[in-house]
Amino acid sequence: MITINKVIKGEGRGKQLGYPTINFQIPKNFILKDGVYAVKLYINKKEYLGALHYGPIPTFKKKKKSLEVHLIDVSKETLPKTSFYKIKLKVLKKIREIIKFNNEKELKKQISKDIKLIKNLKSFQ
Repeated sequence: MITINKVIKGEGRGKQLGYPTINFQIPKNFILKDGVYAVKLYINKKEYLGALHYGPIPTFKKKKKSLEVHLIDVSKETLPKTSFYKIKLKVLKKIREIIKFNNEKELKKQISKDIKLIKNLKSFQ
């Protein structure tokens, strides 16, 4: 289990693509390899299923690594209404490597596939 200490403001690309994310400051000594992962995120002890991206964002020419999670089937309205979160992250399974897509449409299509795969993994139900 990984403790996340700080939520940071992202660039809004996930929201623009229809898959909003929570962006995190990368913890010191973070040992995850670049990729997309199925995760469970615990916010104030409540459990959420998510798709985590860790690494550069080559589709948008971003070499600096980011750590962000899209919560699956969760709207902003259902998240706790506080800016102070106790956040823990549990990595369940690596879904794929980081890929450079030719355009946003290809990226959106892949994100949709990633989420479908995460939701259908039997061990998460």
